[in-house]
Amino acid sequence: MRPHGNARADRRNPRAWGVCDKCGFLYNKRDLQFQYIWAGPRTDNTNMLVCNTCLDDLQEQLRVIVLPADPNPVSNPRPEDYVTSNNPVASIGSNIGTMTQAAGLAAAFDANTNKPFFLSAARYASSAGLTNTVGKNWNGLDPNNPTQGPTVSRFVVYAPNNARFCASGSVSYAFQGSNFASFGFTTLASGNTAGTIGEIIDVTITPTTGYLYHQFVLTGDGVSSVSVAQLQIYRV
Repeated sequence: MRPHGNARADRRNPRAWGVCDKCGFLYNKRDLQFQYIWAGPRTDNTNMLVCNTCLDDLQEQLRVIVLPADPNPVSNPRPEDYVTSNNPVASIGSNIGTMTQAAGLAAAFDANTNKPFFLSAARYASSAGLTNTVGKNWNGLDPNNPTQGPTVSRFVVYAPNNARFCASGSVSYAFQGSNFASFGFTTLASGNTAGTIGEIIDVTITPTTGYLYHQFVLTGDGVSSVSVAQLQIYRV
């Protein structure tokens, strides 16, 4: 007589037998179950009848997560303008100036205050006089008032960690503002550099008015290099 496996025979209540589609053992067919799997967002019958031992749990990695619809938008919103409200604001706006050598003007606004000369904004041979500049053009900063620039309350300037602001030593500097790109600059603060390597100039300004252009200016001698590792500008 052939073995019945896991099937049971009852002459008073006969039941059909069936073979598990996975392990091949014999069971009462009523004890076999259809194997389901995730198929996208719903389950799908594989049409395999399996015993309780071979029945697999649903594999969640085959399931597609259905994201709900976006919430209704806010009517007539008034969001905070985080970009222009944050300080320092020197990371926004367009770069201006004459210190375009070494790493260029962008290096003076990359948030890295501790870097060497070759990664800073520089001029290898400065121009004579108070004419070596690095600064910002704020045109369009405020979409609601594109002709109005920020009012500055403070600026911080960093020299490279291996160089002076001017290679020749102590020189005069100025921080200026104007509503025109190339003329009409008003000096908001001035002084002399210490002439030390890695120098930091931190100046607080009594707020007066906003300008569309701000620039930090170093005096050159026409021979020595000038450089700025970082210029941070703080608005009111």
